[in-house]
Amino acid sequence: MPKVSVIMPSYNASSYLETAVYSLFGQSFTDWELLLVDDCSKDNSPEIAKALEKKDKRIRFIQKEFNSGSADTRNTGIRNANGEYIAFLDSDDVWDSDFLSSMVDHMQKFNSPFSFASYRIIDEEGTEFCEPFLVGDKKYGYRDVLFYNRVGLLTAMYHVPTVGKKYFDPSLKSLRDDYALWLDILKESKFAYGNSKILASYRVRRGAATSNKKKVMLAHFRMLRNREKLGFISAFSLTLIHGFFGLLKYRTKRIQN
Repeated sequence: MPKVSVIMPSYNASSYLETAVYSLFGQSFTDWELLLVDDCSKDNSPEIAKALEKKDKRIRFIQKEFNSGSADTRNTGIRNANGEYIAFLDSDDVWDSDFLSSMVDHMQKFNSPFSFASYRIIDEEGTEFCEPFLVGDKKYGYRDVLFYNRVGLLTAMYHVPTVGKKYFDPSLKSLRDDYALWLDILKESKFAYGNSKILASYRVRRGAATSNKKKVMLAHFRMLRNREKLGFISAFSLTLIHGFFGLLKYRTKRIQN
């Protein structure tokens, strides 16, 4: 039984897949397994994944029969996971070498059933172009995360013996399904303990950083109304708050002299 199960969905990810997996190979913490699940890619991602699987027995490659989106793809990985902890690394993101060691130590120190960390934001070439997204070394409850989602998927980790296996909601069509999952966990576990260390790099296209905000905000509102059962005014107000802070998240990084 590995200490940590890492869930990685893959869809047309050939450009960055090896970089993401090699950031896992480079971890100082070595007691992990990788569930690399391909969602019927049209490029050579499956061939790359199979080659990586041959390099390390800790990797399990799973080829899906039908394309069904990132939520269901991650759920396939979770169902096959054996670890005490479950973490998420997308095929275009990167972990620092001390990510797993820092997160496991942090969660054990604070007896935290769920945790997440700070991260930097990079472009396609790996250049940091925004200020890093920072969280505090403190407890966060359901209401804190409902007010503003501070949980970055690439830094999230939960403890299976405490909260059980928790799954993404495919009905959300891979929009705000991660946010819904964090709220589900916090309803039961009562708190998460943030890790202020910057431990990962989230990759986005510069032009796409804010371009889909209208679509995301609509999905956000619907999720709060239909899934969290909030009133119209509460859901609308919280959606505006998320939209505002979401724009601030991608503010240009200050140039250092």
